Amino acid sequence: MTTRHPDYYALLGVEPDATTAQIKKAYRKLARLHHPDTNPGDPQAATRFRDITEAYDTLTDPNRREAYDRTRPTTKAKPAGSKLTEPGPGSRAASLLVQVLEDTWLAIRRHHPEIPAVVIILASGTETRQPRWGHFASGRWYVEHDERAEVMISGEALRLTPAEVLAVILHEAAHALAHARGIKDTSRQGRYHNKQFKTHADELGLAVEHDQRNGWSASKITPDAEHAYNDQLTALAEAMTLWRRNETTTGPTTRRNTNLIAACCSCGRSIRVAASTLAEAPITCQACDSDFQAKNPADA
Repeated sequence: MTTRHPDYYALLGVEPDATTAQIKKAYRKLARLHHPDTNPGDPQAATRFRDITEAYDTLTDPNRREAYDRTRPTTKAKPAGSKLTEPGPGSRAASLLVQVLEDTWLAIRRHHPEIPAVVIILASGTETRQPRWGHFASGRWYVEHDERAEVMISGEALRLTPAEVLAVILHEAAHALAHARGIKDTSRQGRYHNKQFKTHADELGLAVEHDQRNGWSASKITPDAEHAYNDQLTALAEAMTLWRRNETTTGPTTRRNTNLIAACCSCGRSIRVAASTLAEAPITCQACDSDFQAKNPADA
């Protein structure tokens, strides 16, 4: 039989002397990444999944593996002194991590079908005075004419444990679930979280604690959630091989303008805020999802 990929070891990313346990571990990781159910709309996913399954079936059967090893084509040696090398395991670290984050979101949606599909991005979470590990924003993307929300996971959060990163994802999923149900103002400017947020966070498997500054915000996964998302925690542990350094401020600093000015959003809500704070980063209205703008342009 002619195979579509003659080197099964290379296909699974293992060495020719890999143990059966190593082959099984490599297959489980690749199967999660390339299963057609987790790659909707990708016509090549079924082919990739079929190839790695064929490789797995061959290499985990002692008799088939022995027969395959006798006929396996050898890889041509690189010329001596050649500077051209195959990309290392970290060359696609970011894209693989995003894929695991997307798979995790799909798993959450399987448990809670009301949660919408989103576009997940990696970005900085420490470029403003108030650091954040993640953020949910509705209607930021179009995917094949379908409007989708955005979920940002900060690169700085990736230094946390897999369980803490899963808590960040579930935290943003709670915002997404509330938005899908038409519930607004679960948080104030992304900081103070009210009891509406707590209700949805509890539903998703988060244990939420209260503090005076941020309300019902601090959260961690419950034992039930840890059990339900065990496969996702394993995948996160394998994919979290990178993280982003905190933003740093260099050069002379300028004095902040603390004079309060009036600002309004598209739906007519008004706030009073320091001009320097408004200029530092957008303040988004949780009711209409538009940014507040200075009522008097001279104040901007």
